Amino acid sequence: MISPKKKIAYLFACALTLLYLLWRVFFTIPWHTSFWLIGFALLLVICEIISNITAYIVIFFRLRVSKKHLSQNLEDVPYPDDQPVPAVDVVIVTHDEPVDLLQKTVNAAKKMHYPNQQVTICLADDGNRPEVAQLAANYGVTYAGFENNHEAKSGNINHALEQLSAPLLAIFDADMIPYSGFLNATVPIFMQNWQTQHETENAPRLGFVQTPQSFYNADIFQFNLFSENIVPNEQDYFSRDINVLNSANGAAIFTGSNTLFLREAVDEAGGFPTDTVTEDFELGGLINAAGYVSYSTQTPQASGVTPLDIKGVIKQRRRWARGVIQSCQNLHVFTNPKFSFVNKLVFINSYFYWWSFLR
Repeated sequence: MISPKKKIAYLFACALTLLYLLWRVFFTIPWHTSFWLIGFALLLVICEIISNITAYIVIFFRLRVSKKHLSQNLEDVPYPDDQPVPAVDVVIVTHDEPVDLLQKTVNAAKKMHYPNQQVTICLADDGNRPEVAQLAANYGVTYAGFENNHEAKSGNINHALEQLSAPLLAIFDADMIPYSGFLNATVPIFMQNWQTQHETENAPRLGFVQTPQSFYNADIFQFNLFSENIVPNEQDYFSRDINVLNSANGAAIFTGSNTLFLREAVDEAGGFPTDTVTEDFELGGLINAAGYVSYSTQTPQASGVTPLDIKGVIKQRRRWARGVIQSCQNLHVFTNPKFSFVNKLVFINSYFYWWSFLR
């Protein structure tokens, strides 16, 4: 709950920055200088406007969530007593990751606690590697080898889904080690939603639950500043703050792993999209456009590896930037009538964020 003083501070900050932007636009552009100087001056003003728009959206969400008192509590949801626990398919996606890294993820997936034994773990291997097939055999899990894949991660997952049919579907990247409580922390949220739908007319349908991205190694900032025990991982702000705000509005963003889906929602969205390099972001949008809500929790339920050097971080963020911009264009986030106003704000905020490099 946001205190009245903090609300006033937010509104005061918005008013001051709005005055500042008006001053910048009407009184600081050097119209009578060279073409190049005017061009850079306009670029800088546009960047400032975009950055402030994203800040206004986040503040709007904070004030709105405060008013709603967070519409759902997703932590420690119990299993309903009168519902059978559903079967779950768990897909671990691999392309060319080392077998020893993959083994940690498969081993952890096998040790997840769940009251129903109907858990199918599927190792989706984009390389159709004999050593990965042997790993699957050693652990007694399903192997879905794939060759001549021209549709990247989406093609690999869609191929695996052809062999699976459980009502719930969990997705993990090869390096994301699930905690033993992952299913017990996420499946009851779906069961609670099903119960609500049964009891309440027009109750929202839950499409997926996203748990935070968490990492067991220090990121490059923590490592180089010798501050892994002091400073949080730089991705925590999005995973445990921004996406939770999105969640309170029923529009959490799918971030690629550590996620539990309603299989029906994935199928209704047409499977994992193949027209973008960020299939996760776009699939989440397609599921929202199909009429489903999406939630994000604050407590990590899996942990993986974050890039260890500047080159790896730049490569990762460049892919995210290109993919999100591409997916927003594919989803027509500014004009798509299937998105609610708040849903549009979530995706527009993501779209604008990746233009901040212009600064």
